[in-house]
Amino acid sequence: MSEFFEVVSPAEAISKITSHNDFPSLKTETLDTISCHNRITSESVTSNSDLPHFNRSSMDGYAIKSNDSSGVSSSSPNYIKVIEEIKMGYTPNEKLKNGECSRIFTGGMIPEGADSVIMEEDTEILNDDFIEIKKSLSVGENIIYKGEETKKNNLILSKGHKIRSQDIGSMLESGITSLKVYKKLIIGVLSSGDELLDPSEDLQPAKIRDINTYTISTLIKSIGHKVKNFPIMPDNFESQLEQAKKAFNECDILIFSAGSSISYRDTTSKVISNLGLPGILVHGVSVKPGKPTILAICDKKIIIGLPGNPVSASMIFTNIIRPIIYKTYNFEPLEPYILCKLNDDISSHTGRVDYVPVKLSVKDGISYAQPILGKSNLINTLVHSDGYITVPSEKRGLYKNSTVKVSNYE
Repeated sequence: MSEFFEVVSPAEAISKITSHNDFPSLKTETLDTISCHNRITSESVTSNSDLPHFNRSSMDGYAIKSNDSSGVSSSSPNYIKVIEEIKMGYTPNEKLKNGECSRIFTGGMIPEGADSVIMEEDTEILNDDFIEIKKSLSVGENIIYKGEETKKNNLILSKGHKIRSQDIGSMLESGITSLKVYKKLIIGVLSSGDELLDPSEDLQPAKIRDINTYTISTLIKSIGHKVKNFPIMPDNFESQLEQAKKAFNECDILIFSAGSSISYRDTTSKVISNLGLPGILVHGVSVKPGKPTILAICDKKIIIGLPGNPVSASMIFTNIIRPIIYKTYNFEPLEPYILCKLNDDISSHTGRVDYVPVKLSVKDGISYAQPILGKSNLINTLVHSDGYITVPSEKRGLYKNSTVKVSNYE
């Protein structure tokens, strides 16, 4: 290969994969609700019942008829007879009449005839049978009504929702003890290069330690999927193809690290082209760093070729690969960012998206972002940064003191 295929924007690259007819869909499984934290729902979930399923108190105090408190104040109290103490978990025995009340606790069931709850601190106990109330109440005050939280058959979780701890609580409150979720992907990582050593090995002249396998694996795990790392491959087409075919049969997605450029020794595109149809859909993305990125679908499996330099690999994973993986299970996350003032000018080129690492600081209550400029193959530019700025393709740079969005890597 002597040149890139048509270079496309990041958005176009993602769309070429996710909108393709052969874009894969995930299998599903049913799990106990308590085991579903951080999993993605594969169908919508609705409530089995009204919640709460009875009228209940939101305060410790006394259930009363609100008209018994009309015109009442601390200087003009009213006196009401206590006819019952409603214990937690028990149904009230008595129906209230005017001039009567029932002792009740937070979450307790409202007795028939009551339409409000006066807080304990707005009362005074006179004796075993009577209390003094010192505040006027309106109908419904301090009561949570049946179905106020949710009605039976109301939507609780949408399809493609990432399940949080509060969601698990809500499901269990509704009696939903199992959920259908998408199965985790098994994503294979294959790094290549005659210069690579395992990180445990001593350095040798002209050799470097393989770090991409492990940074990419960590990024995969951070979005909730399984990783299968394969041995370092030499710069040899036959050896790479043999390893790739093995990985292809064992994994749902393959990510190649290195060999995605256009020199004679970069064989990743040739290997991918031998794994199935339709094959490579994108070779070259208009970004810095990460231009020589390959995106393919082979026999309904997503195949990715990342650049060998570690900063490029991380940035492309975060901004292109992660959104593609999310799309396989219909998940659309809210991407976190913070707004900061830029400490220095950043230059760029129109027609290309730039990802610029930044270091954050706070002064006088204002957050600042300091660009960390350096060669794109130096992993420590990311280590010393707290996030990154995206310079849009239509801009030639960003000016000092402008407000920028700083995104997180994970």
